[in-house]
Amino acid sequence: MRKLFFILILSVACIGQGLAQTSEQKRKTDTRLDAQQYLEIMGAAINTLQRHFVDSIDWAKVMTASIDAMLGTLDPYTEFYTEEDTEDFKTMTTGEYAGIGAVIQQNGDTVIVSDPQEGRPAQMAGLRAGDAILKVNGESMIKKTTQEVSEKLRGQANTDITVEVLRPYETEPRTFSFKRSKIVTDVVPYYGWLNDSIGYILLNQFTDKAAQDVQTALINFKEAQDGHNLKGVVLDLRDNPGGLLEEAAKIVSLFVPKGSTVVSTRAKLTEWESTTRTSTQPLDTLVKIAVLINRNSASASEIVSGAIQDMDRGVIMGERSYGKGLVQNTRPLPYNTLMKFTSAKYYTPSGRCVQAIDYSHRNEDGSVGRIPDSLTHVFHTAIGREVRDGGGIKPDIEKPAELLSNLEYFLILENLTFKYATYFRHVNTENRELTDDDYEDFKQMVKANKRDTIVKALNLDLMHDLDSLKVPVMNRLKADIALRYGYQKAQYKVNVENDKLVRDAVELLADDKRYRSILSAPATLKDNKTKKADKKKAMKAIEKEVKKKK
Repeated sequence: MRKLFFILILSVACIGQGLAQTSEQKRKTDTRLDAQQYLEIMGAAINTLQRHFVDSIDWAKVMTASIDAMLGTLDPYTEFYTEEDTEDFKTMTTGEYAGIGAVIQQNGDTVIVSDPQEGRPAQMAGLRAGDAILKVNGESMIKKTTQEVSEKLRGQANTDITVEVLRPYETEPRTFSFKRSKIVTDVVPYYGWLNDSIGYILLNQFTDKAAQDVQTALINFKEAQDGHNLKGVVLDLRDNPGGLLEEAAKIVSLFVPKGSTVVSTRAKLTEWESTTRTSTQPLDTLVKIAVLINRNSASASEIVSGAIQDMDRGVIMGERSYGKGLVQNTRPLPYNTLMKFTSAKYYTPSGRCVQAIDYSHRNEDGSVGRIPDSLTHVFHTAIGREVRDGGGIKPDIEKPAELLSNLEYFLILENLTFKYATYFRHVNTENRELTDDDYEDFKQMVKANKRDTIVKALNLDLMHDLDSLKVPVMNRLKADIALRYGYQKAQYKVNVENDKLVRDAVELLADDKRYRSILSAPATLKDNKTKKADKKKAMKAIEKEVKKKK
């Protein structure tokens, strides 16, 4: 409890020494309180509370809240991690933890298994999607949150765990005893062929294994012997929040010449500034590339898509990205705590920073706004195409995300396709094609499980909407059912096959003329080059005639 209290006291001493003014004149002319004075005030306030406050004080809670509040005035990316939180931070950067390898979700008073990942302890022990977790090591999990259950499921690798569950459509609980293990998150949860010449790679996060996993997928595509011949790659960075800058640079290095500039950073401290260039030989500098992004593609996702765009190495498709052009660094603090803070801004090869929000200039109410397009600046790609800073990466081909219908939103909210997939798995030992009769059964299940208040709020005509939107709903059912038999990869495969933007990318990569035209120099630039060449040619002709006359 007292650890965080001492952290602040130690910070007062250390930061005070570093920030103390050396010029007495500056103190007199600057009427604002500086950091040193505020630290002295904070120390005095803590001392007063420690000695005189009427009740006992939970200093861990008070100091954590005060540090969080202080950092919250800077930007959303500067954060404090307590000793307990540092393990979660490590998981974010490495994708590693120890547990059972299953995704869980809340379902009323219980937490259920929603995705027992293939090859992980939960799946190998026999747990299924839909199983309601009743007990963990004998302790009841009824009315527990997903966070509480997750903490019980996690633990040291190779330790024993017993999970009691109630499987849907059964009356007696089942008990599974097995060992936890080290889990490495699949940052490339799916890759595969879209046709005989175009490969697809889904990258969810930039952990320290991201580049290696993308490289493995690319090598497998290039070495395929089953009638496939790699000519194009779709790299899907949609909803990828980013991660390690170094991994982004390594991924770009797979496609561009060694020594190419990928990203540069600028910071308050010059020793923290850097220019990152590719340091290895590429795997393929000729294969056509389509990079998919959306409004949730941020940070390292924008470094990759920005570098590919600035080098005219591939076509960017989808929605404008998030616009996070800031770099975070970490520093250990006393008592095994940690602070992640914004240390620099990054710039793509053309020199643009994609940061969309200026957190240093807030409105009177403390809010911040995006930089308007009118205040952004023009930069140019390697061959002269115009790109802009200040608002994320604007795709070469803009395609708005497909919006969910009210019906699809309702089905997700009520978890109805998940429930039907669980039923389907119960009555079908082996996987089979979903039929029209199955869909009629699903409609009846929806009708029986509907909540009139939500149906009314969403203005649904359930039976009519289920008929008119049969195709997208069937696709959702097929994906959830695929998860029951083939696990996550099978589910991703179904989703990718029904993804309109992926289909658009395949069409683009198959159309060489269109692909090359997007990555060609603007017409005005071509005209200027032609005029310069013609002028140069004319001048040489004149010089030749002059020499003849002489």
